[in-house]
Amino acid sequence: MTSEDIFLRAVDARSGPLLGYSFDLQARYERLTSLEARKGKGQFFTPPEVCRFMASLLSLKSPGTFRLLDPGAGTGSLTAAVCDCFLNFRSSRHIEVHLFENDPEVLPFLRKTMKRCAEKLSEHGHSMTYEIHAKDFILDGAAAFFGPPSLFNDWPVLGEFDGAIMNPPYFKVSKASPCARVMEEVVHGQPNIYAFFLAGAAQMLRPGGQLVAITPRSFCNGLYFRGFRHWFFEKIALDHIHSFESRTETFRDVLQESLVTASHRLGKPSANVTVSTSNGLNINTAKCATLPTAMVIDNSCGHANIRIPASREDQAVAEVVESWPHRFPELGLRISTGPVVMFRATDFLLSQANGKGTAPLLSVFNVKPFRIEWPVIHKKHPTAFKICRDSQRLLLPTRNYVLLRRFSAKEERRRLTASCLIASEALPPFIALENHLNYVYHAERELKPDEVYGLAALFNSNLLDRYFRTISGNTQVNATEIRSMKLPPLPTVAGIGQKVSGLASLDCNAVELIVLRELGINPQLCAHLLEGTLFSHT
Repeated sequence: MTSEDIFLRAVDARSGPLLGYSFDLQARYERLTSLEARKGKGQFFTPPEVCRFMASLLSLKSPGTFRLLDPGAGTGSLTAAVCDCFLNFRSSRHIEVHLFENDPEVLPFLRKTMKRCAEKLSEHGHSMTYEIHAKDFILDGAAAFFGPPSLFNDWPVLGEFDGAIMNPPYFKVSKASPCARVMEEVVHGQPNIYAFFLAGAAQMLRPGGQLVAITPRSFCNGLYFRGFRHWFFEKIALDHIHSFESRTETFRDVLQESLVTASHRLGKPSANVTVSTSNGLNINTAKCATLPTAMVIDNSCGHANIRIPASREDQAVAEVVESWPHRFPELGLRISTGPVVMFRATDFLLSQANGKGTAPLLSVFNVKPFRIEWPVIHKKHPTAFKICRDSQRLLLPTRNYVLLRRFSAKEERRRLTASCLIASEALPPFIALENHLNYVYHAERELKPDEVYGLAALFNSNLLDRYFRTISGNTQVNATEIRSMKLPPLPTVAGIGQKVSGLASLDCNAVELIVLRELGINPQLCAHLLEGTLFSHT
């Protein structure tokens, strides 16, 4: 027996016979196709542990026929996991499943999985009917519920479903595409196909019908998905969110965190939301909390952002930050993205500074906690920028700024990293900031040095980093997210900065302690945050 056979047998025993069978077929399909080909189709298959967990979130105990929708079915693993649940029922049950899959290479494997599911359920005294629609779910399924009757949707309506379970494809689509035209009422900004799948399934549920999905976390915040969130939560009540602490263990080739969400078609809204978090796929040891819906879905600034405080400490952090009186722009603060896009500014890029006609070019690797390292000699990255009439639009006057990295590495623990840029006579009159940086400034005046150090101390603190993780699961730090955050009054910020700038050495614990003391954080939360200091002095 090969090691692969032993592994598949272990998966079968752990996950149920039908999920194990489907996972075996999935492994065969993956051997026949390349990773790049699957990524090009937006295919990221669900691990068996997650399939089993998602199936467990569906309430299947009501007698009678259960109508299940599985859009983007792949090899059928999610439906197989649901069928495994039915095998445990003693009384005879019937399940009717509609599956959508338009990849001809996957369809033979899906047909085998469904045939085995129907046979196994029959052996246990149950019955199953299923239909595999080798069609596009949006254009041929969901279109009947959107838009004018004559547009795309001449396909028969499938009726309402008791439940939908899905791992939808993940890729950006053009706003001019047929799918985007069908979903016009939920399209805002740069649409992603997975949001269309969520919207389509939501429309096809009966009142009280359940939707369980695994998706990237990107829909939880940001302007691109704001319209979708408002549309979605007018129709759907959120019941459960599960997040995976590791970005790589669930889907190794996706930069964002993945979420499992369970919700139901509005009839009665949910007063509370269950929030659980696991260390990767070890779902059995997940941390779990029940929170008021208002703490999870924050519409205080009109964005309907989803926050995920994964522990009691995260809840305490959120309460502290949300108690501050002013949002970022209300303090006169502004945040913008560096204007230099490298491939569009090649005429002005220089390998090194060569006198008064050049400005420092700063990028992500120049920004360290509180300090800027420049120049950093790198074979592939220029260090300076030519000053001339044509380049003026890409240059910033040298003033006091806080510089923030816009990206963190895939498994980097810290999301927020901020450095201080303090203007001085020693610096040239202009600087160039690459567009992987954000910079913070004041709308009406120059930031004071103490304010610069105070803001950097807040961004570099565990307190704000932990809060930011509750509102964003992306590797990118968007300016929109920073603008929506609350901050202490500027005099308090300056007081923090004065003490931090007076330190002989920017020791991480010393800085964290100053921030926590100046903000009056309670001793228990202080102890927790000091134990998890994330940025280093090096």
